[in-house]
Amino acid sequence: MVNIRGRGLSRFVAGGAVAAALLGGTLAAAAPASAATGKNGVLESGEFGLYYLFNQGGYVFDLFLSDTDFSNDYFPGTGVQANDNTESYRNRDTLTWYVYTDAYAGGSEGWLPPGYQGNASSKFQNTISSAYYYKAR
Repeated sequence: MVNIRGRGLSRFVAGGAVAAALLGGTLAAAAPASAATGKNGVLESGEFGLYYLFNQGGYVFDLFLSDTDFSNDYFPGTGVQANDNTESYRNRDTLTWYVYTDAYAGGSEGWLPPGYQGNASSKFQNTISSAYYYKAR
């Protein structure tokens, strides 16, 4: 599994520019971050969200990067585990996301294209355990 996002390089370059500015003493004030970061309980542009309830209801487990195993993840701000505990989804990313019923891309595979939202089928309802925006084949 390779996590390659076009935004990854820009983050690296931007981070280097900020570090250089700090070292040079030329950075007066930092601008607010505009990129999605994931796992904060708010589904932002560029993220994939798994919802606790049908029809994108309840808590949201929002991902910006792939997550190989939900067993150590919780819906942000709650004690509710995300693993095997989602009923709907929404893809606000420009990439297709793949979901699996087992950790590490195991079990049944489903895919959700950019902009797609809906309720999980009976196969995936409360069984999703990992998600990837790119899966090497």
